[in-house]
This record gives sequence, C-alpha cells and structure tokens, in this order.
Amino acid sequence: MTVRNSEAEYTGQPLKHISFDRLTCLLRHWAWADEARQRFERELAAFPEDGPQGSAGNPDRILGAYYHWCAMLCALGDAAEGDALIDYAPLDSIRDDLQATLAWLRACRKRLVDVPSSSESHPTLADLHRDKDTLRRLRRIHRALGDAFRIEQVSREVDSLDH
Repeated sequence: MTVRNSEAEYTGQPLKHISFDRLTCLLRHWAWADEARQRFERELAAFPEDGPQGSAGNPDRILGAYYHWCAMLCALGDAAEGDALIDYAPLDSIRDDLQATLAWLRACRKRLVDVPSSSESHPTLADLHRDKDTLRRLRRIHRALGDAFRIEQVSREVDSLDH
C-alpha cells in the first residue's frame, strides 16, 4: 500500500512518511491551536449562560478565542488532508468529524483573518453553549491530531536513541 501524496511505503504509522521539519510545524500549529482552545474553554466557562447582563465575560473575547481555535484546526485539517494523514489509523477515526466541520472551520478562519466592510452576524454564545455536537467534534479532532503528533514525535526520539 502506498500513501497518496508520497512514494513512501505505508508503515502502519500515518506520520512516518512526513519529514521531521513537517512534523515540527504540525506540532507547533497544534500547540497554537491548544492555546486557543484553552483560552476559549476558560472564556466560555466564565461567561454566564443567561447572556451578557452579567459582567463575568465579554462575548467578543469568547468569539475571538473560538475563531482562533477553529482557524488553527482548519489549518491542521487542511494539512492532514493534504498529507493524506486522515487516510490511516489513528487519524482515520476523525475523517467524518473533519469532513462535517471543515466548511465551518474555513468560515471561522475567514472571519478571523478578513476584516468585513460592515458588521456581520455571529453565532450567539447561547448557541455555542447549546451546540454540544459541534464542540464535541472539534474537541475530538483537536485531541486526535495532538495525540498523533506527540506520539510520532516520541517515536522518533526513541528511534534516534536506538541508533
């Protein structure tokens, strides 16, 4: 079996065919995504569910953290698709989640990096609180990518000690 974007033989480990430099970049971007996710989770937990009447949170800060997290997941999802990483275990387990959310992730990335000419509608924070399915999918994607990248990094470090 061969990997779609590489002539390398598939070794049963989806990240073996990518270079060390590529793995380093993937890990760096995942770390940025993790920082954004943590910030979003903190901001969302601190915001009152009954709306902006309370002074505990700022909806713009929460949405900014959410869009940042989604934009980073979008970049990682695009990289995973481009490098055919989601074709093999363990990342094949998130293929459906990624395909279901990639259009949304791209829209979030666009909202983060493009300044609109006028005010645009955003999801309400109540919608974010209620939309447990999307958040579960995003968290699964995030966790699976991070686990795969870290495991590959450790595997390469161990291999280098053996040689």
